Amino acid sequence: MALSGPQLRRLDDRLTERCRGLTPHQYLALLRSPSGAAELEALISAVVVNKTDLFRDEVQLTAFREHVLAPLIDRVGRPLRVWSAGCSTGEEVASLLVLLAEAGADPASTVLGTDISEAALRKARALSFAPDHVRRVPAGLRERYFVPLGPRLTLVPPLRARASFQVHNLMDTPYPLATGAEGFDVIFCRNVLIYFTQEAFQRTVASLAERLVPGGLLVLSASEPLLQVPAGLRIVRTETAFFYQRVDEPQAPEAGLTAGEVRAPPARQSGRFASVGGPVQEPPVSPSSTARDSGRFSPVGVPGVGAPGNDETGTHGLERFEVEASPADARTSSDAAASPAFAEADLLFACVLDGAASGASDEVAERDLRRCLALDPDHAAARYLLGLLLEQCRRPFEAVVEYRRGLQSLEAGRSRPVPFFLNPVRLRVACAHAAGRLDALGGTR
Repeated sequence: MALSGPQLRRLDDRLTERCRGLTPHQYLALLRSPSGAAELEALISAVVVNKTDLFRDEVQLTAFREHVLAPLIDRVGRPLRVWSAGCSTGEEVASLLVLLAEAGADPASTVLGTDISEAALRKARALSFAPDHVRRVPAGLRERYFVPLGPRLTLVPPLRARASFQVHNLMDTPYPLATGAEGFDVIFCRNVLIYFTQEAFQRTVASLAERLVPGGLLVLSASEPLLQVPAGLRIVRTETAFFYQRVDEPQAPEAGLTAGEVRAPPARQSGRFASVGGPVQEPPVSPSSTARDSGRFSPVGVPGVGAPGNDETGTHGLERFEVEASPADARTSSDAAASPAFAEADLLFACVLDGAASGASDEVAERDLRRCLALDPDHAAARYLLGLLLEQCRRPFEAVVEYRRGLQSLEAGRSRPVPFFLNPVRLRVACAHAAGRLDALGGTR
């Protein structure tokens, strides 16, 4: 895990509370011993903060329902197998069960929820939630799929019967299998990988991809796009979200979708790419499809975003965050249409993300991001992406400068929002934590 200074201090405080007079080496020996199993569970419960909601990130879930789930149900013609990795106290599992029911999935479809915390899973198994956790669920769905049980709302029995739960640490192999030792059709792993080091992120994405059936979809949060997509996955990007689809044979983005794959809606006349395989407009400068220099792929995540000690965070693993944007937080996207320079900057930014699917090199991505910033110096999303790219290339001193410049543009209200990417408030939190994490690692002069 890659933790910021505040996260490390919070972890130290929790460890001090649990050690109860033991030295660090003695406490570690206890955790590793057979008699320390209960203490390890208690420590995990003390470290994680289980705060989340149903229907979190409604924009992404809407895109998933319309452009992934509905076509998938039509295509496979059988019960779906879905996995919520890092399910916390079950809110995402319940959300997925409701989405499956509303979309008309086979009633035998199932959702597996896994988490590192047994204490969280004990709560998750009840699929019963406080009223404030279901506040994002539309009223009609609340009435249809939840029943009052004391002060809480509980998922209806037919849907509860389709859920299962088990303890799993994403650092441990083997990964879970679906019923019948088959792969999953969809895996959700949102706001979990943002805490991982680049190596752990890479290993986890590869392991998750292996558990997908061919054509299956991996759903990460908007905080966790990949700068370089592994050979077994391809990007499926709608106008409001992006997903990763497993393919048996890597294909170039312009080759088009193969039979049965998810197709995104046509691009609006904005100059932005709609999706891999969908209609595109030629960019002013497009990344080349050169071979990767190092063969690695890296997360464009935010290790430490939504970290312990941040009041705006929720959890999905350690902690998750989601803050709604305010119209006053940034210039509107209509500015891009009014300014050719802004429109070209946004297109270059989209090219970097789309270039991930074609194996564009780090050098090409950096070049296009810097051209984007030359056109719009306050393009905070590009600053953020450039910082993560520089960090990936082991240039932390340059990376933290970009994070701070992005943060300054956001705090001054000069940065425009970017479709399908982080909203300005979440991006501000991301830049602040990324800079703070590098400070903790000595990444500043």
